[in-house]
Amino acid sequence: MVWGLVLDKCSPALLAKLEAVQTGLKAPLNAPSSRTFQPWQFEEQLARLEAIRPILAKDKRSTALDVAYRQVAAQPRVIAGAVGYHAENTLRDWVRLYEAKGAAGLMPAQRKDRGEKRVLITREWDGAVDLAEDARAKIAQALNEKARSMIANDGTSNREVIRICERWLVCACLDAGSQLSRAQLGPVCALNQKWAGQFDHYRLLHAKTKDHKAWQDYAVPRIGRALPDRPMDVLIGDVHYVDIAVAEGKHPVRARLIAWMDAASHFIWVTPVFLGKGQGVRQEDVAESLSQVALCPHGGIPLEYYLDNGAEYAALSAAMARLSVAADMQFGVTLAKPYAAQSKGLIEGCFNIIEGIFKGLPGWIGGDRTNKKSVRKGQVVAPYGKGLAALEADIRAAVAIYNDRPQRRAGRLGGLSPLQMLEAKIAASEFVARQPSEEVFDMVFSRQEVRAVRSGVITIDGRTFEGPCLDTIMAGDKVEVLVPLRKDKGRAFIKHRGRDLGWVQIMPIFAHSDRGGARFQGELEARKGRAVAALAATVNPAESTFENQKSLVERLVPNAPVPEFWATTAIDKTILPKPQRDIEAEEDERLRAFNDDVFPMKDRRASEGNR
Repeated sequence: MVWGLVLDKCSPALLAKLEAVQTGLKAPLNAPSSRTFQPWQFEEQLARLEAIRPILAKDKRSTALDVAYRQVAAQPRVIAGAVGYHAENTLRDWVRLYEAKGAAGLMPAQRKDRGEKRVLITREWDGAVDLAEDARAKIAQALNEKARSMIANDGTSNREVIRICERWLVCACLDAGSQLSRAQLGPVCALNQKWAGQFDHYRLLHAKTKDHKAWQDYAVPRIGRALPDRPMDVLIGDVHYVDIAVAEGKHPVRARLIAWMDAASHFIWVTPVFLGKGQGVRQEDVAESLSQVALCPHGGIPLEYYLDNGAEYAALSAAMARLSVAADMQFGVTLAKPYAAQSKGLIEGCFNIIEGIFKGLPGWIGGDRTNKKSVRKGQVVAPYGKGLAALEADIRAAVAIYNDRPQRRAGRLGGLSPLQMLEAKIAASEFVARQPSEEVFDMVFSRQEVRAVRSGVITIDGRTFEGPCLDTIMAGDKVEVLVPLRKDKGRAFIKHRGRDLGWVQIMPIFAHSDRGGARFQGELEARKGRAVAALAATVNPAESTFENQKSLVERLVPNAPVPEFWATTAIDKTILPKPQRDIEAEEDERLRAFNDDVFPMKDRRASEGNR
């Protein structure tokens, strides 16, 4: 589609604004050129037309024309990116070209060798050195390779590159057969910053291989991300060093911040951590800090964590996987790229703002620990001396200042403070925090271990735990234990054979004279008895394994002929031996019976029955 403007139909006010166009249309119209023009040529053409426009408006026979030339020549212009002036003769040439050819006459010509290298080293060297073309080309190629290699390998400054290459160039010319003396070659082989500047882009290679921080800070492009629509869709976590010198007693104390930022509003939660010598931020500290966000009514559990790649955050990946299964929702953890602060740009920018607030606190030593602030020459800044409780209150006050302070209108929050943006996102999305109970939090954010049950208890980190869920587990059985990452909670969650059993608590320790120990022991035994009684309630006491086994016997002997005199008897060796008198009496009775059988009694009347 082509649009046109009918000047005859335009109002006088519009025609006044189109004076330059009218002037161009009044000029001779030439046939269109078949050449291809570059955008810079059209820009230069318009700049020339704009420069001579006041001159074209004057009458040729008027004395004001010469005044117009001088006035235009005296006006500063931006020429090739720099401020300059057009010579009066140049302006007259442009006016003549315009009158002869119209606007086409102001079109600058394009060099045929545009973009091609027209100088080997410098104009002075190219014009003065007495060497053949092939020798010149070899020297120029070797010189350029030397310069860019020093910059790429060592990051050498342009000044040092020039100094080294000038001396090398003199020697190279003499070795190639130049008849000029060393004194004559000195000025001829002089190099300049323009020559060295052509290799500046090789500093990218040096930064990539030798200075990773500079490479990430200044060379690598960074994508932009829109703010999430709902609060707590993404929670960013990081640990920050507090540049405040703290002295507590005789030993120095280091302060750290475990910070969490809602990506939707830039609202942050901060937990100060005070460390002594040899101490650091651990997973337990991160879990304790995270609980303050998870149990917060305007916080909760996020859908995704974006965390620093440190070891203190390693346990959260497994915890979010357990939470995904428990809540039937998809939760995730994304770890930032190691050793790249730019991957955590949002929360790092927040830390920069908070550090600016920390400047008003006593003991602030600045961000560069190798260049600490000093009160006077040779006198370092006095450490923070109001105590750790006061320092914690001051840190939380600094965070409150950040959350309440409006940010730039051109920034991502559009002039709102993080607190205002969080309130707006909550209202717009009808946000309700995914807020767990403390028990659920401790069960999810925990470390997994395996322990064996001994006498109805388990041992974790040298402490004994007991609970009703262990009463029905046999001694020696192994259970899965979820130990909360939060420190000093005194409980753990027990799983056994895929079943969730419940919580166990630390068993209390009693003094020898404390009768509470006896009562507690009685409670343990009674509870164990109740657990056994509950098992007994589901058992039939009349059920006998022996009777069941007897009922399953089908035959006593195999199918075979049975002898006439065969029987099985037991050998009873439990009967005590008889006394000798009884044995003799039994033997006498046996003999008498035998005699009676062998010699039966006959009737002897004569002897009246006597034998």
